[in-house]
This record gives sequence, C-alpha cells and structure tokens, in this order.
Amino acid sequence: GLPMKKETYVKMTQPFRDDPKRARALHRANKILTVVIFVAYPCLLLWLLWQKDMRLYKAICVPLDGFIIVTVVRGWINRKRPYEIFELPSVIPKDTKGHSWPSRHVFSAAVIAFTFWFVCPAVGIVFLLMTVAIAWIRVVSGVHFISDVVAGFLFVAFFSLVFLCGFLRLCRKNYWLSFRNWRGVMLYFCLNTRLK
Repeated sequence: GLPMKKETYVKMTQPFRDDPKRARALHRANKILTVVIFVAYPCLLLWLLWQKDMRLYKAICVPLDGFIIVTVVRGWINRKRPYEIFELPSVIPKDTKGHSWPSRHVFSAAVIAFTFWFVCPAVGIVFLLMTVAIAWIRVVSGVHFISDVVAGFLFVAFFSLVFLCGFLRLCRKNYWLSFRNWRGVMLYFCLNTRLK
C-alpha cells in the first residue's frame, strides 16, 4: 500500500499551496536552514585541520560513507515521490523522479549535526533541531513521505553510533572492514548501479 493517503497529502500541503506567502516562507526556510548546516560543515573540517585534531578523519569519512550508501540504496529502491504518486505539485519546486526513500537531504543535514555533536555537543544539538525542522518542511511541502525522512534519521543513527561514537571498534589492526575498505566497496556499487 501507499505510505500516505492522497487525502492526507492534500490536507497537509493545501494550506501552503493556497497561500503564496506561506509557500515562499516555507521555501525560504528550507533554503536558509540547509545552507547554514551545509556551509558550517566545511568550516568544521577546516577548524579540525587547523587544530590538527585526529577526529578530522572520522568527520570526513563517516558522512562520506553514509552519503554514498544512502545514494545507492535510494537509487536501488527508487520509490516515487508524493507529487509523482498523487499527481499534484509540491509546494517547494521539485521535479526529481523517484529516489525518495530515504531522504538524502535529511540524512546529510542530520549526519552533519551528529558530526558537530561529536566535536561540540551544544552546536550539534542546535543543528539537530534545525534538521528536524528541515524534515518537517520536506514532508509538508510534499517532497517526501514521513517514512522517507524517518529513514534518513535512522541511517544517521546507525552511522553515528557505530562509527562516530565507536561503539563497534572496527578500526583495529585486524579489523574486517575499515573505513577505507568500506568506502571502496560502496564506491564500486555506486559506480556500477544505474542512478538517475
């Protein structure tokens, strides 16, 4: 069955579709929140590099590995987006076909938030709240289903707990899958998977 009924989609997006001012505000909020988080990330990497902080490696590899895996998964599943299924335009202008689950937009923002939390918890919490706002915007604007953004968060939770927090000590002398090997495998599948 569908992850959302058409009536629910219409009821959720109609207030913004009927009011151009609300729609513009939603679009603007989406852009501002996204830009702030995505610009902050390279700044964090530069700061870690400047400080010669050993956490720089994980701060680069974990988001990169996760981004590749999410890209492969959503390309493989290729779930249609709400505006495709219900044949109604989204509030935020978008014409991407498929690749809805999981939300890479939410994943990227959330993994950056968790990376900041790994270095500076206070900033990480602020960015995580901003990511929740982005997830809400992506749903009410008709770009994603709720399950898409929830999946994005779940992917981040896995990567953050396993790799950033080091709950599983994979980076040892005789580890079975290092960050380097993991990334290589994912890049291989990414290059050999047809992504639209």
